[in-house]
Amino acid sequence: MQSAPTATHGTPIDYRWLAAASLLLSLWLIALDPLLNRDAIIYLRTAETYLREGFVASQQLFGRPLLSILFATVHQLTGIPLVYAGLLVNSLFYALLCVGFVATLHTLGGDRRVQLFGAIVILSHPVLNEHRSSIMRDPAYLAMLVLALREMLLYTRNPRPLHQLRWLGCALLAALFRFEGVFFALLAPLSLLLCSDLPHRVRHCLRMLLPQLFAMGLVAAGLVLYQGTLQPGARLFPGIGLYIDQLSGFPARFGATASASAEAMLEFTAREDASIALLAALMAILLLNICRALTWPWVITLFWGWRARLLTRLRRDDHRVLLAHLAISLAYLAAFTLINRFMLERYAIHLVVFLLFYLAFILNALWQSGGRRALRQWVVAALLVGMSLDTLHNRDQEKAFMRDAAEWLVANAPPGSTLASNEQYLAYFSGLSVDWREAGHRGFDLRAMLASPEFWRNQDYLAMRVRREDRDAWEAFLHDNALRETAVFDGGRHGRVSVVALDQRRVE
Repeated sequence: MQSAPTATHGTPIDYRWLAAASLLLSLWLIALDPLLNRDAIIYLRTAETYLREGFVASQQLFGRPLLSILFATVHQLTGIPLVYAGLLVNSLFYALLCVGFVATLHTLGGDRRVQLFGAIVILSHPVLNEHRSSIMRDPAYLAMLVLALREMLLYTRNPRPLHQLRWLGCALLAALFRFEGVFFALLAPLSLLLCSDLPHRVRHCLRMLLPQLFAMGLVAAGLVLYQGTLQPGARLFPGIGLYIDQLSGFPARFGATASASAEAMLEFTAREDASIALLAALMAILLLNICRALTWPWVITLFWGWRARLLTRLRRDDHRVLLAHLAISLAYLAAFTLINRFMLERYAIHLVVFLLFYLAFILNALWQSGGRRALRQWVVAALLVGMSLDTLHNRDQEKAFMRDAAEWLVANAPPGSTLASNEQYLAYFSGLSVDWREAGHRGFDLRAMLASPEFWRNQDYLAMRVRREDRDAWEAFLHDNALRETAVFDGGRHGRVSVVALDQRRVE
């Protein structure tokens, strides 16, 4: 890695077309998607609660209500429905993420070709685009994380208070969107200790870190004081308490899981190594999901570029700051996997975004390298075109049956009717009265709901998503209670939605 360049080289591309391309892509994928994501329902309900009852009530419903407050505010200012306000906010944060990503590439010394490759990479990434038609916190969190990284890089070049304040703001906003942002807010300043070209590294590290600690201390003190004004049993930001509870109970849970795994799978002295085997299995799951999140073509490209040493254009200090952010991401994901004993590729996306910075430089090095240059350019072009075409279609069309079922309920159920459903999408978009608390206590689980006659007997309608594994239980329920399906919406391999108009005289 070079240590020479201390300033950004080259001309930035026009970010306006990049933002426009991101917004158009979001619009396209929203138009293709027949179904809003499940998490969106809790954000929409939180926004409604905020509009009706204020911040505290919204926070009690969902511990991190910032996103919901944002599109509730957009709804107030524009009058557009909450659903579309949420999709608009989601799309704007995606555009900000794309612009911030390419701007950071420029800060890293990327010329216009590197920036162009980076723009295509971030616009076409499948795991990112999978949620463009959703309402979720991830794009806002990632946008703030990338912008914070850029300010950190700028600070290493010119340690001005402006970059410090911008980094502080972006880091705190990232932490407000997702709890894992706290780890970056507290640990990212330590990356300055690795910067050989930055004089007085310890002092600069403390300059970046102490305001974060002070701000978080004030927030914590405010929460403690405000907690006393809440009703007995209520917790301000219960999600944080959940994280703490999970962390404190980790050793016992991990030991119990290792013992159960040993009893189920291992024999004789192999049981002594159950903890090591469980640890290895969980880390393998983590690695697999990181690769899936990155996508296998980019995994191969990054590995090859690393082996071929194609990253020589990166400044040494930039490389170290990036590696520090990757290390923080990996440490958090490892801790999450160990504590929760699972991992999803979506959760690894913040680590993937940091890896994509390297990818843009590797693609550029491949494009302009020597021997067989034309062939390498064809490979780069094929990869970029292939990834771009892959993102222009939607794989959720088969789930349109869920939307059709919700529309049937809107059209056929009398206003004021009550509904029980194991799908939050159906419960919310039916427009019917739903006992969210009781449904949540049963985990929106079909079998748990059917096993509670006191819950479903008093409803006017049942709208149940019946998956293949639940068909026998559902058919037995209908038979035992002399009920018939009023409408059925078939989703093939995704199951079906069965609507039952309950005749109270027959089920009492």
